[in-house]
Amino acid sequence: MKKINLYIQLTSIIAFLGLLLFLFFFYNVGESLERHFYGVKPGVTLEGKDLSGFLRREVEELVKKRAEEERVIPQNAYINRENGEVVPEVIGREVEILHTVNQVMEAEENTSVPIITVELYPEITAELLHSIDTLKGSYFTWMGSGHSRVTNIMVAGEAINNTLMHPGQVFSFNKTVGPRTAERGYHYAPIIVRGSMVLGLGGGICQTSSTLYNAVLESGLEVVERYPHSKPVGYVPRGRDATVADHLDFKFRNNTNQFLLIKVSSYGGKIEAQIWTN
Repeated sequence: MKKINLYIQLTSIIAFLGLLLFLFFFYNVGESLERHFYGVKPGVTLEGKDLSGFLRREVEELVKKRAEEERVIPQNAYINRENGEVVPEVIGREVEILHTVNQVMEAEENTSVPIITVELYPEITAELLHSIDTLKGSYFTWMGSGHSRVTNIMVAGEAINNTLMHPGQVFSFNKTVGPRTAERGYHYAPIIVRGSMVLGLGGGICQTSSTLYNAVLESGLEVVERYPHSKPVGYVPRGRDATVADHLDFKFRNNTNQFLLIKVSSYGGKIEAQIWTN
């Protein structure tokens, strides 16, 4: 009886090992046949890498990895706010994964296949920025005296200088200039509150917004939001001012089909706003 049980056990073990051997052989033979009939042809390389016998899923995995390495994000050209110089655009690059994989799978023996890429061009190029050379409208006002007030006018102007506007875009003074804080270079200077003069941080920047407002009027652009002071100011004609505060903004729209460039400069005791187009 013991011999019979031992025989059965040995037979079972041999049968199991035989099954494993068969599966191993079947799998390898099957995979070899699959690679032979459906894999990449012998001698086919991709950028120097031999892909002979690679199956489509393996080629896709490899190309997707290369696509991540080859990808370049396009970047618009822009104008340096500080020196006004044009910084050139960066042309992007993307791998055409499906096209590359198809080329590999369809390639004849001993063929070298390149990674197929497409260039991605940014919307704003240096050529476009250089083409903005026509003055559409301008206006200047005298800044007067008072170091703190003049400083505030100039700081706000520097924040606006070299602002590019797309067709249809709305310009917001508050969003562009940002918070008026001591850390950002603003000083206390007189401001108008309910018809009275008081000291306020950033006092004087309404002259910057008013100067820009008049340049906008001269340029024939659409005014979206604008508020007058509670009393007349001396640096622009009556009715041609634009006050700004935390809750009051000056906005206008580029209602043209061209790009606009806003330039603001301070020189010789005056501040000037210019709007250029291409």
